[in-house]
Amino acid sequence: MIGTVLTQRRHAARYRRIARVLIAHGLEGLVAPLDLGTHVRAIFRRTPGGEDPDAWEVEDTTTRGRRAWHVRKAFEELGPTFIKLGQMLSTRADILPPEYIAELSRLQDSVAPSPFPAMRRMLEMELGAPVEALFDHFDDVPLASASIGQVYAARLKDGAEVIVKVQRPGVDAVIEEDLAILAEIARVAEGRLAIAQQADATGLVREFSWTIRQELDYEREGRNAERLQEAFPDGSGIVVPRVVWEFTTRRVLTMERLHGVRIDRVGEITALGVDTKAVAETALLAYVRQVLTLGMFHADPHPGNFLVQADGCIGLLDFGLVGTLDERVREHLLLLALATFERDPARISEELAMLGAVPASWDRAAVERDIARLLTKYLDVPLGMIQVREVIYDVMSMIRRHGLRLPSELALLAKTVSQAEALGRRLDPDINLAQVAGPAVQEALGMFYSPAFWRQKLRMKPLEIALLGASLPSHIQRLLTRLDRNELTFHINYDELPETMKQMNSMVNRIALAVVCAAGAIGASIIFLAVQPVLFSLTGWLFVVLFALLGLMAANVLWRIWRSGR
Repeated sequence: MIGTVLTQRRHAARYRRIARVLIAHGLEGLVAPLDLGTHVRAIFRRTPGGEDPDAWEVEDTTTRGRRAWHVRKAFEELGPTFIKLGQMLSTRADILPPEYIAELSRLQDSVAPSPFPAMRRMLEMELGAPVEALFDHFDDVPLASASIGQVYAARLKDGAEVIVKVQRPGVDAVIEEDLAILAEIARVAEGRLAIAQQADATGLVREFSWTIRQELDYEREGRNAERLQEAFPDGSGIVVPRVVWEFTTRRVLTMERLHGVRIDRVGEITALGVDTKAVAETALLAYVRQVLTLGMFHADPHPGNFLVQADGCIGLLDFGLVGTLDERVREHLLLLALATFERDPARISEELAMLGAVPASWDRAAVERDIARLLTKYLDVPLGMIQVREVIYDVMSMIRRHGLRLPSELALLAKTVSQAEALGRRLDPDINLAQVAGPAVQEALGMFYSPAFWRQKLRMKPLEIALLGASLPSHIQRLLTRLDRNELTFHINYDELPETMKQMNSMVNRIALAVVCAAGAIGASIIFLAVQPVLFSLTGWLFVVLFALLGLMAANVLWRIWRSGR
Protein backbone atom coordinates (compact mmCIF):
# COMPACT_ATOMS: atom_id res chain seq x y z
CA MET A 1 0.00 0.00 0.00
CA ILE A 2 2.81 2.42 0.92
CA GLY A 3 4.59 1.56 -2.35
CA THR A 4 1.40 2.30 -4.27
CA VAL A 5 1.00 5.74 -2.69
CA LEU A 6 4.66 6.62 -3.28
CA THR A 7 4.44 5.52 -6.93
CA GLN A 8 1.31 7.64 -7.45
CA ARG A 9 2.81 10.72 -5.81
CA ARG A 10 6.08 10.44 -7.72
CA HIS A 11 4.25 10.21 -11.06
CA ALA A 12 1.17 12.32 -10.21
CA ALA A 13 1.49 14.63 -13.23
CA ARG A 14 1.77 11.71 -15.65
CA TYR A 15 -1.18 9.94 -13.99
CA ARG A 16 -3.28 13.06 -14.54
CA ARG A 17 -2.18 13.29 -18.18
CA ILE A 18 -3.14 9.64 -18.82
CA ALA A 19 -6.49 10.11 -17.08
CA ARG A 20 -7.34 13.26 -19.08
CA VAL A 21 -6.50 11.64 -22.43
CA LEU A 22 -8.60 8.56 -21.61
CA ILE A 23 -11.52 10.74 -20.49
CA ALA A 24 -11.28 12.83 -23.67
CA HIS A 25 -11.78 9.62 -25.66
CA GLY A 26 -14.60 8.31 -23.45
CA LEU A 27 -12.39 5.57 -21.97
CA GLU A 28 -12.76 6.45 -18.28
CA GLY A 29 -13.97 2.88 -17.76
CA LEU A 30 -10.35 1.73 -18.18
CA VAL A 31 -9.10 3.49 -15.05
CA ALA A 32 -12.05 4.78 -12.99
CA PRO A 33 -12.74 1.44 -11.20
CA LEU A 34 -9.10 1.10 -10.09
CA ASP A 35 -9.05 3.80 -7.37
CA LEU A 36 -5.56 5.06 -8.26
CA GLY A 37 -5.35 7.90 -5.80
CA THR A 38 -6.91 11.28 -5.02
CA HIS A 39 -5.13 13.09 -7.89
CA VAL A 40 -6.82 10.77 -10.40
CA ARG A 41 -10.18 10.50 -8.56
CA ALA A 42 -10.54 14.30 -8.64
CA ILE A 43 -10.42 14.20 -12.44
CA PHE A 44 -13.03 11.44 -12.66
CA ARG A 45 -15.39 13.21 -10.22
CA ARG A 46 -15.77 15.93 -12.86
CA THR A 47 -16.83 13.40 -15.52
CA PRO A 48 -19.64 10.88 -15.97
CA GLY A 49 -19.02 7.44 -14.47
CA GLY A 50 -17.14 4.93 -16.61
CA GLU A 51 -18.45 1.67 -17.94
CA ASP A 52 -17.56 -1.71 -16.48
CA PRO A 53 -14.47 -3.06 -18.34
CA ASP A 54 -15.63 -6.63 -17.59
CA ALA A 55 -18.60 -5.99 -19.90
CA TRP A 56 -16.47 -5.03 -22.92
CA GLU A 57 -16.30 -8.59 -24.26
CA VAL A 58 -20.08 -8.69 -24.76
CA GLU A 59 -20.34 -5.39 -26.66
CA ASP A 60 -21.81 -5.45 -30.13
CA THR A 61 -19.35 -5.21 -33.02
CA THR A 62 -20.15 -1.57 -33.84
CA THR A 63 -19.59 -0.40 -30.25
CA ARG A 64 -16.32 -2.36 -30.02
CA GLY A 65 -15.16 -0.81 -33.29
CA ARG A 66 -15.81 2.74 -32.05
CA ARG A 67 -14.13 2.07 -28.71
CA ALA A 68 -11.16 0.41 -30.40
CA TRP A 69 -10.68 3.52 -32.57
CA HIS A 70 -10.62 5.71 -29.45
CA VAL A 71 -8.13 3.35 -27.75
CA ARG A 72 -5.79 3.69 -30.74
CA LYS A 73 -6.07 7.50 -30.84
CA ALA A 74 -5.52 7.73 -27.06
CA PHE A 75 -2.40 5.55 -27.28
CA GLU A 76 -1.02 7.75 -30.08
CA GLU A 77 -1.54 10.86 -27.92
CA LEU A 78 0.14 9.28 -24.89
CA GLY A 79 3.46 8.80 -26.66
CA PRO A 80 6.12 6.16 -27.30
CA THR A 81 5.40 3.73 -24.45
CA PHE A 82 1.71 3.48 -25.25
CA ILE A 83 2.32 3.27 -29.01
CA LYS A 84 4.64 0.32 -28.41
CA LEU A 85 2.15 -1.17 -25.91
CA GLY A 86 -0.61 -0.98 -28.52
CA GLN A 87 1.62 -2.62 -31.12
CA MET A 88 2.42 -5.44 -28.68
CA LEU A 89 -1.28 -5.91 -27.82
CA SER A 90 -2.09 -6.07 -31.54
CA THR A 91 -0.25 -9.42 -31.58
CA ARG A 92 -2.49 -10.86 -28.84
CA ALA A 93 -5.48 -12.08 -30.85
CA ASP A 94 -5.79 -14.78 -28.18
CA ILE A 95 -6.79 -12.07 -25.67
CA LEU A 96 -8.40 -9.15 -27.54
CA PRO A 97 -11.40 -9.18 -29.90
CA PRO A 98 -10.72 -8.72 -33.66
CA GLU A 99 -11.88 -5.07 -33.69
CA TYR A 100 -9.16 -4.09 -31.22
CA ILE A 101 -6.52 -6.12 -33.04
CA ALA A 102 -7.40 -4.43 -36.35
CA GLU A 103 -7.25 -0.91 -34.86
CA LEU A 104 -4.10 -1.40 -32.80
CA SER A 105 -2.37 -2.90 -35.86
CA ARG A 106 -2.79 0.52 -37.50
CA LEU A 107 -0.77 2.30 -34.81
CA GLN A 108 1.87 4.30 -36.66
CA ASP A 109 5.17 4.80 -34.86
CA SER A 110 5.76 8.03 -36.77
CA VAL A 111 5.94 11.40 -35.03
CA ALA A 112 7.21 14.91 -35.71
CA PRO A 113 11.04 14.96 -35.75
CA SER A 114 13.02 16.46 -32.89
CA PRO A 115 15.20 19.47 -33.79
CA PHE A 116 18.53 18.41 -35.26
CA PRO A 117 20.73 20.31 -32.72
CA ALA A 118 19.37 18.10 -29.89
CA MET A 119 19.85 14.93 -31.97
CA ARG A 120 23.35 16.08 -32.94
CA ARG A 121 24.30 16.52 -29.27
CA MET A 122 23.08 12.98 -28.53
CA LEU A 123 25.05 11.59 -31.50
CA GLU A 124 28.28 13.36 -30.58
CA MET A 125 27.94 12.45 -26.88
CA GLU A 126 27.53 8.77 -27.77
CA LEU A 127 30.31 8.62 -30.40
CA GLY A 128 32.67 10.99 -28.58
CA ALA A 129 33.54 13.26 -31.53
CA PRO A 130 32.01 16.01 -33.70
CA VAL A 131 29.82 14.89 -36.60
CA GLU A 132 32.27 16.43 -39.14
CA ALA A 133 35.12 14.35 -37.74
CA LEU A 134 33.15 11.12 -38.01
CA PHE A 135 31.35 11.45 -41.34
CA ASP A 136 32.20 12.77 -44.76
CA HIS A 137 28.58 13.89 -45.09
CA PHE A 138 25.59 13.84 -42.71
CA ASP A 139 22.09 14.84 -43.85
CA ASP A 140 20.38 16.73 -41.03
CA VAL A 141 16.87 16.00 -42.43
CA PRO A 142 15.78 12.58 -41.10
CA LEU A 143 14.72 9.80 -43.47
CA ALA A 144 12.26 8.58 -40.82
CA SER A 145 11.13 9.81 -37.41
CA ALA A 146 9.73 7.36 -34.86
CA SER A 147 8.79 7.75 -31.21
CA ILE A 148 12.07 6.32 -29.90
CA GLY A 149 14.59 7.39 -32.54
CA GLN A 150 15.25 9.11 -35.86
CA VAL A 151 17.06 7.77 -38.93
CA TYR A 152 19.52 9.86 -40.98
CA ALA A 153 21.42 9.28 -44.20
CA ALA A 154 25.20 9.74 -44.04
CA ARG A 155 28.45 8.88 -45.79
CA LEU A 156 31.56 7.60 -44.03
CA LYS A 157 35.07 8.91 -44.67
CA ASP A 158 35.77 5.88 -46.90
CA GLY A 159 32.77 6.77 -49.10
CA ALA A 160 30.43 4.03 -47.84
CA GLU A 161 26.77 5.07 -47.63
CA VAL A 162 25.17 4.38 -44.26
CA ILE A 163 22.06 5.11 -42.26
CA VAL A 164 22.43 6.35 -38.69
CA LYS A 165 19.69 5.70 -36.15
CA VAL A 166 19.84 8.10 -33.17
CA GLN A 167 17.74 7.75 -30.02
CA ARG A 168 15.72 10.77 -28.93
CA PRO A 169 17.19 12.52 -25.85
CA GLY A 170 15.36 11.64 -22.62
CA VAL A 171 13.05 9.05 -24.18
CA ASP A 172 14.35 6.30 -21.87
CA ALA A 173 13.32 8.30 -18.77
CA VAL A 174 9.82 8.85 -20.18
CA ILE A 175 9.45 5.15 -20.94
CA GLU A 176 10.66 4.09 -17.47
CA GLU A 177 8.10 6.40 -15.82
CA ASP A 178 5.30 4.98 -17.98
CA LEU A 179 6.40 1.41 -17.25
CA ALA A 180 6.23 2.06 -13.49
CA ILE A 181 2.69 3.44 -13.92
CA LEU A 182 1.58 0.54 -16.12
CA ALA A 183 2.96 -1.98 -13.61
CA GLU A 184 0.99 -0.34 -10.79
CA ILE A 185 -2.23 -0.12 -12.84
CA ALA A 186 -1.90 -3.80 -13.84
CA ARG A 187 -1.33 -4.87 -10.22
CA VAL A 188 -4.37 -2.96 -8.95
CA ALA A 189 -6.50 -4.07 -11.93
CA GLU A 190 -5.84 -7.76 -11.26
CA GLY A 191 -7.13 -7.33 -7.71
CA ARG A 192 -10.34 -5.59 -8.83
CA LEU A 193 -11.28 -6.64 -12.38
CA ALA A 194 -11.91 -10.21 -13.53
CA ILE A 195 -10.97 -9.38 -17.13
CA ALA A 196 -7.52 -8.14 -16.01
CA GLN A 197 -6.92 -11.25 -13.90
CA GLN A 198 -7.93 -13.52 -16.78
CA ALA A 199 -5.60 -11.73 -19.18
CA ASP A 200 -2.68 -11.84 -16.67
CA ALA A 201 -2.25 -8.06 -16.82
CA THR A 202 0.90 -8.02 -14.66
CA GLY A 203 2.48 -10.72 -16.85
CA LEU A 204 1.67 -8.75 -20.00
CA VAL A 205 3.21 -5.57 -18.57
CA ARG A 206 6.29 -7.47 -17.40
CA GLU A 207 6.72 -8.99 -20.87
CA PHE A 208 6.14 -5.61 -22.54
CA SER A 209 8.65 -3.89 -20.24
CA TRP A 210 11.32 -6.41 -21.18
CA THR A 211 10.56 -5.97 -24.90
CA ILE A 212 10.63 -2.17 -24.97
CA ARG A 213 13.82 -2.02 -22.89
CA GLN A 214 15.41 -4.33 -25.46
CA GLU A 215 14.29 -1.95 -28.24
CA LEU A 216 16.07 0.89 -26.43
CA ASP A 217 19.35 -1.03 -26.81
CA TYR A 218 20.62 -0.39 -30.35
CA GLU A 219 23.61 -2.68 -29.82
CA ARG A 220 21.17 -5.54 -29.37
CA GLU A 221 19.45 -4.54 -32.62
CA GLY A 222 22.83 -4.72 -34.35
CA ARG A 223 23.41 -8.23 -32.97
CA ASN A 224 19.96 -9.27 -34.24
CA ALA A 225 20.93 -8.09 -37.72
CA GLU A 226 24.17 -10.06 -37.61
CA ARG A 227 22.39 -13.27 -36.59
CA LEU A 228 19.96 -12.92 -39.49
CA GLN A 229 22.87 -12.11 -41.79
CA GLU A 230 24.47 -15.44 -40.89
CA ALA A 231 21.20 -17.22 -41.71
CA PHE A 232 21.02 -15.76 -45.23
CA PRO A 233 24.34 -16.26 -47.07
CA ASP A 234 24.98 -15.04 -50.61
CA GLY A 235 22.56 -16.58 -53.09
CA SER A 236 19.65 -16.86 -50.65
CA GLY A 237 17.86 -13.89 -52.18
CA ILE A 238 17.83 -12.03 -48.84
CA VAL A 239 20.22 -9.16 -48.04
CA VAL A 240 20.83 -7.98 -44.46
CA PRO A 241 22.79 -4.71 -44.10
CA ARG A 242 26.20 -4.77 -42.45
CA VAL A 243 26.52 -3.17 -39.01
CA VAL A 244 29.25 -0.52 -38.66
CA TRP A 245 30.26 -1.29 -35.08
CA GLU A 246 32.81 1.56 -34.84
CA PHE A 247 29.89 3.99 -34.98
CA THR A 248 27.38 1.98 -32.94
CA THR A 249 26.52 2.34 -29.24
CA ARG A 250 23.53 1.64 -27.04
CA ARG A 251 21.82 4.80 -28.37
CA VAL A 252 23.29 5.07 -31.88
CA LEU A 253 23.13 2.42 -34.63
CA THR A 254 25.05 2.75 -37.91
CA MET A 255 24.39 0.30 -40.73
CA GLU A 256 25.09 -0.09 -44.44
CA ARG A 257 22.47 1.72 -46.52
CA LEU A 258 20.42 -0.44 -48.90
CA HIS A 259 18.68 0.93 -51.98
CA GLY A 260 15.59 -0.46 -53.64
CA VAL A 261 11.82 -0.25 -54.08
CA ARG A 262 9.34 -0.83 -51.27
CA ILE A 263 7.98 -4.34 -51.58
CA ASP A 264 4.34 -3.17 -51.82
CA ARG A 265 4.96 -0.97 -54.91
CA VAL A 266 4.18 -3.67 -57.44
CA GLY A 267 4.24 -1.39 -60.49
CA GLU A 268 7.75 -0.07 -59.71
CA ILE A 269 9.05 -3.60 -59.07
CA THR A 270 7.66 -4.76 -62.43
CA ALA A 271 9.31 -1.73 -64.10
CA LEU A 272 12.66 -3.00 -62.77
CA GLY A 273 12.09 -6.22 -64.73
CA VAL A 274 11.74 -8.26 -61.53
CA ASP A 275 9.20 -11.10 -61.27
CA THR A 276 6.85 -10.18 -58.39
CA LYS A 277 5.79 -13.82 -57.96
CA ALA A 278 9.41 -14.87 -57.39
CA VAL A 279 9.85 -12.01 -54.90
CA ALA A 280 6.77 -13.14 -52.93
CA GLU A 281 7.97 -16.74 -52.81
CA THR A 282 11.49 -15.68 -51.72
CA ALA A 283 10.11 -13.52 -48.89
CA LEU A 284 7.70 -16.15 -47.54
CA LEU A 285 10.22 -18.98 -47.79
CA ALA A 286 12.74 -16.82 -45.92
CA TYR A 287 10.26 -16.36 -43.08
CA VAL A 288 9.53 -20.08 -42.79
CA ARG A 289 13.27 -20.89 -42.70
CA GLN A 290 13.87 -18.24 -40.05
CA VAL A 291 11.24 -19.83 -37.80
CA LEU A 292 11.97 -23.54 -38.30
CA THR A 293 15.73 -23.52 -38.78
CA LEU A 294 17.10 -20.41 -37.06
CA GLY A 295 14.48 -20.10 -34.31
CA MET A 296 14.52 -16.35 -34.84
CA PHE A 297 12.39 -14.20 -37.13
CA HIS A 298 12.02 -10.60 -38.25
CA ALA A 299 8.78 -9.70 -36.43
CA ASP A 300 7.88 -6.44 -38.16
CA PRO A 301 6.89 -7.32 -41.76
CA HIS A 302 5.83 -3.76 -42.58
CA PRO A 303 6.20 -3.02 -46.34
CA GLY A 304 8.64 -0.22 -45.55
CA ASN A 305 11.03 -2.73 -43.99
CA PHE A 306 11.53 -4.65 -47.27
CA LEU A 307 13.34 -3.24 -50.29
CA VAL A 308 13.36 -5.07 -53.63
CA GLN A 309 16.69 -4.50 -55.37
CA ALA A 310 17.34 -4.40 -59.10
CA ASP A 311 18.66 -7.99 -59.08
CA GLY A 312 15.46 -9.28 -57.40
CA CYS A 313 17.03 -9.71 -53.95
CA ILE A 314 15.11 -8.47 -50.90
CA GLY A 315 16.82 -6.16 -48.43
CA LEU A 316 15.66 -6.32 -44.80
CA LEU A 317 15.49 -3.22 -42.60
CA ASP A 318 14.76 -2.48 -38.90
CA PHE A 319 15.74 -5.27 -36.52
CA GLY A 320 14.39 -3.78 -33.29
CA LEU A 321 11.49 -6.26 -33.09
CA VAL A 322 12.74 -9.82 -33.52
CA GLY A 323 10.93 -12.92 -32.27
CA THR A 324 12.73 -15.97 -30.90
CA LEU A 325 11.63 -19.58 -30.55
CA ASP A 326 13.68 -22.02 -28.49
CA GLU A 327 14.29 -25.60 -29.61
CA ARG A 328 11.51 -27.03 -27.43
CA VAL A 329 8.89 -24.70 -28.92
CA ARG A 330 10.05 -25.46 -32.46
CA GLU A 331 9.81 -29.21 -31.78
CA HIS A 332 6.25 -28.87 -30.51
CA LEU A 333 5.33 -26.64 -33.46
CA LEU A 334 6.49 -29.38 -35.83
CA LEU A 335 4.54 -32.00 -33.85
CA LEU A 336 1.51 -29.69 -33.94
CA ALA A 337 1.86 -29.39 -37.73
CA LEU A 338 2.07 -33.20 -38.04
CA ALA A 339 -1.01 -33.66 -35.82
CA THR A 340 -2.87 -31.12 -37.98
CA PHE A 341 -1.81 -32.91 -41.16
CA GLU A 342 -3.08 -36.19 -39.67
CA ARG A 343 -6.32 -34.43 -38.54
CA ASP A 344 -6.00 -35.66 -34.96
CA PRO A 345 -7.87 -33.29 -32.55
CA ALA A 346 -6.67 -35.16 -29.43
CA ARG A 347 -2.99 -34.78 -30.41
CA ILE A 348 -3.51 -31.14 -31.43
CA SER A 349 -5.01 -30.31 -28.02
CA GLU A 350 -2.17 -32.22 -26.35
CA GLU A 351 0.43 -30.17 -28.23
CA LEU A 352 -1.39 -26.97 -27.25
CA ALA A 353 -1.16 -28.11 -23.63
CA MET A 354 2.57 -28.85 -24.03
CA LEU A 355 3.06 -25.33 -25.43
CA GLY A 356 1.55 -23.93 -22.23
CA ALA A 357 -1.58 -22.57 -23.90
CA VAL A 358 -4.18 -24.10 -21.55
CA PRO A 359 -5.37 -22.96 -18.10
CA ALA A 360 -5.46 -25.32 -15.13
CA SER A 361 -9.21 -25.94 -15.46
CA TRP A 362 -9.67 -26.31 -19.20
CA ASP A 363 -12.40 -28.38 -20.87
CA ARG A 364 -10.33 -30.72 -23.05
CA ALA A 365 -13.39 -32.36 -24.63
CA ALA A 366 -14.88 -29.00 -25.67
CA VAL A 367 -11.53 -27.86 -27.11
CA GLU A 368 -11.19 -31.09 -29.10
CA ARG A 369 -14.73 -30.67 -30.46
CA ASP A 370 -13.93 -27.15 -31.68
CA ILE A 371 -10.65 -28.33 -33.21
CA ALA A 372 -12.52 -31.11 -35.01
CA ARG A 373 -14.98 -28.53 -36.40
CA LEU A 374 -12.11 -26.38 -37.68
CA LEU A 375 -10.48 -29.41 -39.35
CA THR A 376 -13.81 -30.28 -40.99
CA LYS A 377 -14.22 -26.69 -42.22
CA TYR A 378 -10.94 -26.81 -44.13
CA LEU A 379 -11.00 -30.55 -44.96
CA ASP A 380 -12.11 -30.35 -48.60
CA VAL A 381 -10.73 -26.90 -49.42
CA PRO A 382 -7.77 -26.97 -51.87
CA LEU A 383 -4.54 -25.68 -50.27
CA GLY A 384 -4.30 -22.89 -52.84
CA MET A 385 -7.67 -21.50 -51.73
CA ILE A 386 -6.93 -21.52 -47.99
CA GLN A 387 -5.85 -18.15 -46.64
CA VAL A 388 -3.59 -18.44 -43.61
CA ARG A 389 -5.02 -15.20 -42.18
CA GLU A 390 -8.50 -16.76 -42.10
CA VAL A 391 -7.18 -19.92 -40.44
CA ILE A 392 -5.31 -17.88 -37.82
CA TYR A 393 -8.45 -15.81 -37.16
CA ASP A 394 -10.52 -18.97 -36.61
CA VAL A 395 -7.89 -20.51 -34.35
CA MET A 396 -7.51 -17.33 -32.29
CA SER A 397 -11.29 -17.05 -31.88
CA MET A 398 -11.36 -20.64 -30.58
CA ILE A 399 -8.45 -19.96 -28.22
CA ARG A 400 -10.11 -16.82 -26.84
CA ARG A 401 -13.48 -18.57 -26.47
CA HIS A 402 -11.98 -21.29 -24.25
CA GLY A 403 -9.78 -18.95 -22.23
CA LEU A 404 -6.60 -20.51 -23.59
CA ARG A 405 -3.37 -18.51 -23.68
CA LEU A 406 -0.63 -18.57 -26.27
CA PRO A 407 2.96 -17.96 -25.16
CA SER A 408 3.89 -14.42 -26.23
CA GLU A 409 6.39 -15.59 -28.86
CA LEU A 410 3.73 -17.74 -30.56
CA ALA A 411 1.20 -14.89 -30.51
CA LEU A 412 3.82 -12.68 -32.17
CA LEU A 413 4.60 -15.42 -34.69
CA ALA A 414 0.90 -15.85 -35.56
CA LYS A 415 0.54 -12.15 -36.33
CA THR A 416 3.83 -12.04 -38.25
CA VAL A 417 2.84 -14.99 -40.45
CA SER A 418 -0.55 -13.38 -41.11
CA GLN A 419 1.07 -10.08 -42.12
CA ALA A 420 3.71 -11.82 -44.24
CA GLU A 421 1.06 -13.78 -46.12
CA ALA A 422 -0.96 -10.60 -46.77
CA LEU A 423 2.21 -8.95 -48.10
CA GLY A 424 2.92 -11.96 -50.33
CA ARG A 425 -0.61 -11.85 -51.78
CA ARG A 426 -0.16 -8.21 -52.77
CA LEU A 427 2.70 -9.35 -55.00
CA ASP A 428 1.04 -12.59 -56.15
CA PRO A 429 -2.71 -12.96 -55.41
CA ASP A 430 -2.56 -16.69 -56.29
CA ILE A 431 0.34 -17.58 -54.01
CA ASN A 432 0.02 -20.84 -52.07
CA LEU A 433 1.79 -20.48 -48.73
CA ALA A 434 1.59 -24.20 -47.96
CA GLN A 435 3.26 -25.04 -51.27
CA VAL A 436 5.92 -22.33 -50.87
CA ALA A 437 6.70 -23.43 -47.30
CA GLY A 438 6.86 -27.12 -48.24
CA PRO A 439 10.65 -27.31 -48.90
CA ALA A 440 11.49 -25.53 -45.62
CA VAL A 441 9.12 -27.77 -43.65
CA GLN A 442 10.62 -30.89 -45.24
CA GLU A 443 14.09 -29.58 -44.44
CA ALA A 444 13.11 -29.00 -40.79
CA LEU A 445 11.50 -32.43 -40.52
CA GLY A 446 14.60 -34.00 -42.05
CA MET A 447 16.72 -32.31 -39.39
CA PHE A 448 14.24 -33.42 -36.70
CA TYR A 449 14.58 -37.08 -37.75
CA SER A 450 18.31 -37.01 -38.51
CA PRO A 451 20.78 -39.13 -36.44
CA ALA A 452 22.85 -36.01 -35.73
CA PHE A 453 19.83 -34.29 -34.09
CA TRP A 454 19.09 -37.24 -31.82
CA ARG A 455 22.78 -37.75 -31.05
CA GLN A 456 22.91 -34.18 -29.77
CA LYS A 457 19.57 -34.60 -28.00
CA LEU A 458 20.60 -37.81 -26.19
CA ARG A 459 24.23 -36.89 -25.58
CA MET A 460 23.75 -35.98 -21.91
CA LYS A 461 21.00 -38.51 -21.13
CA PRO A 462 23.25 -41.37 -19.91
CA LEU A 463 24.90 -39.04 -17.40
CA GLU A 464 21.50 -37.68 -16.27
CA ILE A 465 20.16 -41.25 -15.83
CA ALA A 466 23.27 -42.27 -13.87
CA LEU A 467 22.97 -39.25 -11.56
CA LEU A 468 19.26 -39.94 -11.07
CA GLY A 469 19.97 -43.60 -10.26
CA ALA A 470 22.63 -42.62 -7.74
CA SER A 471 20.34 -40.15 -5.93
CA LEU A 472 17.13 -42.23 -6.10
CA PRO A 473 17.75 -44.40 -2.98
CA SER A 474 18.26 -41.38 -0.74
CA HIS A 475 15.11 -39.69 -2.14
CA ILE A 476 13.06 -42.85 -1.51
CA GLN A 477 14.51 -43.16 2.01
CA ARG A 478 13.52 -39.56 2.86
CA LEU A 479 10.02 -40.12 1.47
CA LEU A 480 9.54 -43.33 3.53
CA THR A 481 10.85 -41.62 6.67
CA ARG A 482 8.36 -38.74 6.32
CA LEU A 483 5.55 -41.22 5.69
CA ASP A 484 6.51 -43.18 8.82
CA ARG A 485 6.57 -39.99 10.94
CA ASN A 486 3.29 -38.75 9.41
CA GLU A 487 5.10 -35.63 8.19
CA LEU A 488 4.12 -35.83 4.53
CA THR A 489 2.21 -32.72 3.45
CA PHE A 490 0.63 -31.65 0.17
CA HIS A 491 0.21 -28.10 -1.10
CA ILE A 492 -2.70 -27.26 -3.41
CA ASN A 493 -2.61 -24.07 -5.46
CA TYR A 494 -6.14 -22.82 -6.12
CA ASP A 495 -5.94 -19.87 -8.54
CA GLU A 496 -9.38 -18.48 -7.69
CA LEU A 497 -8.92 -18.72 -3.89
CA PRO A 498 -8.31 -14.95 -3.31
CA GLU A 499 -11.50 -14.00 -5.18
CA THR A 500 -13.49 -16.76 -3.42
CA MET A 501 -12.22 -15.61 0.00
CA LYS A 502 -13.10 -12.02 -0.89
CA GLN A 503 -16.66 -13.04 -1.77
CA MET A 504 -17.00 -15.16 1.39
CA ASN A 505 -15.68 -12.28 3.53
CA SER A 506 -18.23 -9.93 1.97
CA MET A 507 -21.02 -12.46 2.59
CA VAL A 508 -20.00 -12.96 6.24
CA ASN A 509 -19.85 -9.19 6.74
CA ARG A 510 -23.41 -8.83 5.40
CA ILE A 511 -24.65 -11.62 7.70
CA ALA A 512 -22.91 -10.02 10.70
CA LEU A 513 -24.39 -6.62 9.86
CA ALA A 514 -27.87 -8.14 9.47
CA VAL A 515 -27.55 -9.88 12.88
CA VAL A 516 -26.43 -6.59 14.50
CA CYS A 517 -29.39 -4.77 12.92
CA ALA A 518 -31.85 -7.41 14.10
CA ALA A 519 -30.37 -7.54 17.62
CA GLY A 520 -30.34 -3.75 17.83
CA ALA A 521 -33.95 -3.47 16.67
CA ILE A 522 -35.14 -6.11 19.19
CA GLY A 523 -33.11 -4.61 22.05
CA ALA A 524 -34.26 -1.06 21.28
CA SER A 525 -37.91 -2.20 21.10
CA ILE A 526 -37.68 -3.90 24.52
CA ILE A 527 -36.07 -0.82 26.10
CA PHE A 528 -38.62 1.47 24.42
CA LEU A 529 -41.50 -0.56 25.85
CA ALA A 530 -39.91 -0.57 29.30
CA VAL A 531 -39.05 3.16 29.40
CA GLN A 532 -41.90 4.58 27.23
CA PRO A 533 -40.19 7.97 26.75
CA VAL A 534 -42.02 11.18 25.86
CA LEU A 535 -41.76 11.80 22.11
CA PHE A 536 -40.06 15.21 22.16
CA SER A 537 -37.90 14.62 25.22
CA LEU A 538 -34.14 13.94 25.02
CA THR A 539 -34.75 10.20 25.52
CA GLY A 540 -37.38 10.23 22.76
CA TRP A 541 -34.97 11.87 20.30
CA LEU A 542 -32.25 9.34 21.20
CA PHE A 543 -34.65 6.50 20.30
CA VAL A 544 -35.55 8.23 17.00
CA VAL A 545 -31.85 8.55 16.08
CA LEU A 546 -31.23 4.92 17.12
CA PHE A 547 -34.08 3.61 14.95
CA ALA A 548 -32.90 5.80 12.04
CA LEU A 549 -29.37 4.34 12.28
CA LEU A 550 -30.78 0.80 12.40
CA GLY A 551 -32.92 1.59 9.34
CA LEU A 552 -29.87 2.87 7.41
CA MET A 553 -27.88 -0.25 8.35
CA ALA A 554 -30.74 -2.49 7.19
CA ALA A 555 -31.02 -0.51 3.94
CA ASN A 556 -27.27 -0.93 3.41
CA VAL A 557 -27.58 -4.71 3.83
CA LEU A 558 -30.50 -4.88 1.38
CA TRP A 559 -28.63 -2.70 -1.15
CA ARG A 560 -25.52 -4.92 -0.99
CA ILE A 561 -27.64 -8.07 -1.45
CA TRP A 562 -29.42 -6.51 -4.43
CA ARG A 563 -26.12 -5.36 -5.98
CA SER A 564 -24.46 -8.77 -5.57
CA GLY A 565 -27.55 -10.40 -7.13
CA ARG A 566 -27.12 -8.23 -10.22
